[in-house]
Amino acid sequence: MKKKIIRIGVLGCGTVGTHFIKGIIKNKKTLRDKTGIEFTVVKVCDIDRKKGKSFPAIFTTKDSEVLESKDIDIVVELVGGTEYAYESVKKTLSRGTSVVTANKALISEKGREIFKLAEENNAHIGFEASVAGAIPIIKAIRESFAGNKLTKILGILNGTTNYILTRMSLNASSFSQALSQAQKFGYAERNPTLDIKGFDTVHKLSILSALAFNKIVYWKDIPVEGIEKIDPMDITFTNEFGYRIKLLAIAQKKGMGLDIRVHPTLLHKNHPLSTVEGVYNAVYLEGDMAGKTLFYGEGAGGNAAASSVISDVVDIGKKLLCDTHPYKIPFYADKKIAVIPMKEISTKYYFRFTALDKPGVLARISNILGKNGISIASVIQKQESPERAVPILMLTHTAKEEFVQKAINQIDRLDVIKKPTVIIRVEE
Repeated sequence: MKKKIIRIGVLGCGTVGTHFIKGIIKNKKTLRDKTGIEFTVVKVCDIDRKKGKSFPAIFTTKDSEVLESKDIDIVVELVGGTEYAYESVKKTLSRGTSVVTANKALISEKGREIFKLAEENNAHIGFEASVAGAIPIIKAIRESFAGNKLTKILGILNGTTNYILTRMSLNASSFSQALSQAQKFGYAERNPTLDIKGFDTVHKLSILSALAFNKIVYWKDIPVEGIEKIDPMDITFTNEFGYRIKLLAIAQKKGMGLDIRVHPTLLHKNHPLSTVEGVYNAVYLEGDMAGKTLFYGEGAGGNAAASSVISDVVDIGKKLLCDTHPYKIPFYADKKIAVIPMKEISTKYYFRFTALDKPGVLARISNILGKNGISIASVIQKQESPERAVPILMLTHTAKEEFVQKAINQIDRLDVIKKPTVIIRVEE
């Protein structure tokens, strides 16, 4: 009987690359027992020669030894970024060699071109690790929910921001303190901009929404807000209202349009996503047949991502040996779902006004809200201090974003308002 071997070349030997290679080596027998296939890494490339100390026999600094080798069945791209990664993936797929990547920026930026190229050259492309770490959410949407019309995605897709918000909630930490802790434990990069401003999440949401709705939603067209303006008092106050704050990825069909956005969001404590803590990720789906489903797991760290990379390698390896035709991904179809403009979104809101403690202030605020069609559900003034500004907290009934922004602009111009009003949207 012919021995079944899948040879792997790896581009990038950083955290995920190292965990992936060690995982393949460590679990080689387990993988063989489960699949009947021997998976072996035959070449590892990185520009940093120091990375080769752990794998000297298979290490190289020349990417041509991976990209141009006829003996490699699957190229695993773990370099990061988009420009070099795209050129490497394009070169690999053009030769008919299959690719696995964990690069969410690459898929969200160049997905249409990559998937079209893979199909034209009868090559497989795996990208499970690009979203939600170890959670098999991409496989679930592509395969397990293939018979469903998905209508809603809610996701906590960034372990760094979820860890920060958890620290702020459970330890009464400031944003800067929580970020410092995240960096100390390796959950946040030295430059955490992509995470805390929501860009990492929006890349991932663009991938999930494209797969779920078979339409392109370019990540730059998705409204995004980060968590850097969240104050501990907002976490404390919203908790009293019965809510938790999460950086939430939202994509939901509404008629012929798509409501898609990323921003800090209030989730009621009864919502399953509200209990997702630390570096964990979770994705909540609604489908016409499956109903409501929740996926939960580790979303940050080398092992979590490497687990998904190995899953893709095993899946593609079995398909290569069985000569299975590559999975067709309609992600690149030239059809764009109509993204509902942010100003047209309707939801409930939390406001925190910082106002002078004087008679008539609340009446002036309420009058402006009422003139803009915004109905108040509940209101609390936490302190009494005639000498200085105090927080006034408010929850609204459902209102339109356009009118909310108009009202808050008017309120913030009042002489009794001393700081810009904090706005956090609510998701039921």
